[in-house]
Amino acid sequence: MPRRLSQRVPFRLSLGLPQRVPFGLPQRVRQRRCSLMADIAWIDDFVRSISEHVYVRAADSLLILLPNQAYKLNPTGLYLLKQTLAGRPIAEVMGSRLADDSAVADVHDFFCDLRALVMGCLGEGRDRRAVETIPFERPHNTLPVLSEIALTYRCNLSCKFCYAGCRCTKKPDSREMTKAEVKRVLEIIRYDAEVPSVSWTGGEPTLRSDLVDLTQYAADIGMRVNLITNGTNITSDLAASLKAAGLRSAQVSIEGPDAEVHDSLTQVAGSFEKTLEGIAAIRRAGIHVHTNTTVSRANAPHLRGIVALAKDLGLDRLSMNMVIPCGSAPDADVTITYTETADLIRGVRAAARELGVEFVWYSPTPYCIFNPVAARLGGKSCAACDGLLSIAPNGGVLPCSSLPTSVGNLLTTPFGKVWNGRKALYWRRKRYAHGICRKCPQFDLCAGACPIYWDAMGYKELRDMGARVCTN
Repeated sequence: MPRRLSQRVPFRLSLGLPQRVPFGLPQRVRQRRCSLMADIAWIDDFVRSISEHVYVRAADSLLILLPNQAYKLNPTGLYLLKQTLAGRPIAEVMGSRLADDSAVADVHDFFCDLRALVMGCLGEGRDRRAVETIPFERPHNTLPVLSEIALTYRCNLSCKFCYAGCRCTKKPDSREMTKAEVKRVLEIIRYDAEVPSVSWTGGEPTLRSDLVDLTQYAADIGMRVNLITNGTNITSDLAASLKAAGLRSAQVSIEGPDAEVHDSLTQVAGSFEKTLEGIAAIRRAGIHVHTNTTVSRANAPHLRGIVALAKDLGLDRLSMNMVIPCGSAPDADVTITYTETADLIRGVRAAARELGVEFVWYSPTPYCIFNPVAARLGGKSCAACDGLLSIAPNGGVLPCSSLPTSVGNLLTTPFGKVWNGRKALYWRRKRYAHGICRKCPQFDLCAGACPIYWDAMGYKELRDMGARVCTN
């Protein structure tokens, strides 16, 4: 059964209750004490080394491995990480409990398992003393884990599958926040929503002349900054400026393995070559970059070629998502079904493993048709007003970037009122889900997949499956 990891220490620190430690311990006990202290001496350096990559949030007891992996902490694990990340030495945090051999051993186990988690080798946490596996149930978080700001709906491409419905080109006068307003929203995301990262998206965010300044500001207030771009405007100078400003990573859209496929989808001749030049510039600047592909009927036969392209470009990762049937995407030559996508994902995963490239799948799918957990791609479900805080160019909070109706605006309404308002709760509580999904034992994990898909494509696939839980 799919599970979540609950970082857990099998003891509770008893603060303010010092224990008496006798002097003149026997030699064997003194040796044991020195050994135990040596076992935790590495922890301070380890915590310093991961401090830029993890975030601990007391509001919902989450450990977030930036940008988007969230794990539950029990009160003791929360306390230990909060204190050590704040710079306190582990010996000082433990205080009198240093005299308790079992407490020292437990702390050692906790940080060992945390190290395994950060390194990606924890697995499901079985047979680890500091990890408890528990059946996943909602709510897992009360605040968003990720944030994105669409800085503009303007774009220099005209992709056939654009979720913005090409508003970027048809409505170039759409209201955009000023630099000062974006900074206000960043502060709300960082301090009110307590989200440690932000992605610039659009439209095409590089069309904003203040992109470097906004990146600098986000980094200055402690946010991890990611850029989602088509790459065509990225020059060596811009990449170097973004790197200096604090940009940590970039996701560049690639829609085909060659110019013929890619340019036919972006509808701009020469965009493929410009995108490759942008990727090269980002890499030269020392910014981690990976490609993302929107899987559609038009590029489905070419997905393995895209994996090979990522390898040829020297990238260690690529991601994909399913085309969302909204905006300009509902055309029959673009849309694709969940059933068709399932086999495509398996093929891409196999190709990526063969070539030694990490493959990340983003889109939620109904687990009765394709179970991403069983496929070792991680749990996926609709993140609308849940794990994702999506901001439109005018400051409105969207359920997600593909749902255009705002649930409130951060420039006019406090975050808490927007996030916990009736409109947002409709999405977070998955009230859109079909009755078949609600009866399924996997509902907490799957959450009914993408509501936009069902609205556009109908429920035939779901009824055909009969809510059968799939182990594929």
